[in-house]
Amino acid sequence: MFSKRRSSRSAISIALCATCALATLAATAQETLTPAEVVDAFNGAIDRGDRTAALSLMTRDATVLEMGFADRSRSDYEGLHLSLDIQFAKTTERTLISRRQGGEEELHWVASLYLDEGEFQGEPVEQPTAETVLLRRVAGRWRIAHLHWSSPAAPSAETAAP
Repeated sequence: MFSKRRSSRSAISIALCATCALATLAATAQETLTPAEVVDAFNGAIDRGDRTAALSLMTRDATVLEMGFADRSRSDYEGLHLSLDIQFAKTTERTLISRRQGGEEELHWVASLYLDEGEFQGEPVEQPTAETVLLRRVAGRWRIAHLHWSSPAAPSAETAAP
């Protein structure tokens, strides 16, 4: 009986140690992400539909500008547009065309141009999307403080070539 308890406790101890080690590795990985890697991780989380991971890469006061609307905090974005962005990502493919970046020790910017292709809400999508991200160091980790997505407006009947 004593040996069964001891082996159960040992198994629990090993499981707890493994869990702590994995959490430490994940935290360490986040600390070592470059600003561009944070942007890619954010977009990857949206592609996977992982709301928690996407939001964890944003500052609480992050501003998101998209389609002429402004979400003035991470919680605004979570409640207003994150679900639509996940739906869009699930039905389209995004290809990185170009990227530039720069910054200093505490503030960094990443400007990317993508091509989005697929279908969204029953409509075909083939459009370039510009993404500008400002990242700020928070507790030693890069976090998204400002995100701006823009795409050209679809041509109207008045502006379309004859």
